[in-house]
Amino acid sequence: MDQGKKIISLSAIGVDSPGLVSKITTKIFDMKGNVTDIEENCRRGLFSISLAVDFSASNKSTDEIISRLKTIEMETDLKLILETCDKDKIAPEREDENYVVTVLGLDRPGIISRISTFFHKYHINIENCRMIARGKFFSTEMAIDTGKMITGANLSHNESMEKMSGELKDLCAEMGQSVVIQKENTFKKQKKIVVFDVESTLIQSSSLRDFTEKIKRRSKLADSKVKPEVKSGDGKRGQAQELIKNASALKGMSIQDFEKLSETLTLNPGAFELIQILKSMGFKIARLSAGFDCSMKKIFGISGADYAFSNTLKVDQNDIITGKLEEPVLTDGTKNEILEMIMGMEDIRPDQVIAVGDGPALSRLPADIGLTIAFRPEDTTTRADGIFCGDQIINILYCLGVPKTELDKYLKKIP
Repeated sequence: MDQGKKIISLSAIGVDSPGLVSKITTKIFDMKGNVTDIEENCRRGLFSISLAVDFSASNKSTDEIISRLKTIEMETDLKLILETCDKDKIAPEREDENYVVTVLGLDRPGIISRISTFFHKYHINIENCRMIARGKFFSTEMAIDTGKMITGANLSHNESMEKMSGELKDLCAEMGQSVVIQKENTFKKQKKIVVFDVESTLIQSSSLRDFTEKIKRRSKLADSKVKPEVKSGDGKRGQAQELIKNASALKGMSIQDFEKLSETLTLNPGAFELIQILKSMGFKIARLSAGFDCSMKKIFGISGADYAFSNTLKVDQNDIITGKLEEPVLTDGTKNEILEMIMGMEDIRPDQVIAVGDGPALSRLPADIGLTIAFRPEDTTTRADGIFCGDQIINILYCLGVPKTELDKYLKKIP
C-alpha cells in the first residue's frame, strides 16, 4: 500500500473486560496511528468495537502494522478483523445523506428483517442499529446512509428521499409500527421547544366528540327553527373546526354552564407524563388550541405549559355567551403566525422546534421545522417527518433518542 494511503479498519468482538479500549488505542498510538472514526458497544457482557485508523504518519510498513495489531488478540482474547483501505476511495461523509430512523410499536417477529430488506432494495446502508426499548413494546433506532441510494429516473436525491420515506411509512403502517425519519444533523441538534396542536394530540378524540355532542344538546338554538351548524364530524380535526365556526350555537348559554360541559374533556394516555418529562429535560412547551379558553382551563391546568393559545368566547355583563369570538381568532392558518411569534420571543431557530399535530396542522408549518410528528393522522400521506400510530403519546420520547431505561427513571420522579 502506498505510504499516503495507509488506512486500516479494525473490528474486534469478544467478552467484555476492563481496559479493552485503552489497550487497542494505545497500540495504535504507539505506531503513530490516528483514529478517524470509532464506535464501541457493550451489551450483556459482549464487547464490540470498530475503528478506522490512518497510519499515514507511521514509518512502519503496512504488513508490520497489521502484524503488531494482530497481537491484540493474544493480549485481550478478542477476535480481530483487519482490512486495508484505499484512502482515495473512501467517500467523504455528507451530512445531508445521513438519517436517523426510529421505529416503535408492539413487538412482533420480522420487523427488523422487513425494514432492513426494504433499505437493501434502495441500496441504503444501515450504519448503526440499536434497541432503545425491548419487551412487549419495541423500539429501534437506525442510522442510515443514503449516499448510494438508488434513485428513480429523473428524480433528484430529495425527491427520491420523499418517495422512499413514503414507502417506508406505508410498510411500517402495515406492520402496525410508528416511524420517524430525521436528518442526522437535525437529530443531533439541541431542540428547545415542543409545540402541541391540542385537539389532535393532547385531548382524547372520543371526549372531544362527546363535548361537541353536548354543545348540540344544550344549545338554545337546538330548540329553535334555526338549526345550529354544529355537526359531529368524522374526525378530530373536523370537531375542532366546528367549535370555531359554530360559536353562535352557544349564544344564550351561561359561561358557567359551558365550563361544566368541558369536564368531559380528558387528556390522552401519557400526555401529562410526556409534558412533565419534556419540561424536566429543559424543553419549553407551547399549546395551540382552536377550542375555547374557558373549556380548556382543566386541560391547560393539568398539563401545564409555557405558552398556551386558544379562542375566547365573548360574554355580556351577566356572563352570558353572545355567540361571537374575541379577536384575534385562532385557526389552523394563524397557528403558524403564533409559532413564529414564539420563536422570536425565545430567540430560537425553526430547526430547534418540535411540532406534534395531525396532517392539516403540520402542513401549514415552515418546511425547516426541526421535527414534525403526525400523531394518529387520518391521512397517513401527510407531510411530516414521522407517523405515530400508537395510543400512548409518551412514546414520542423514543423519537428524541430517550431509551426505555431513561424513560422509566423519569416516570418514577413524576408524582
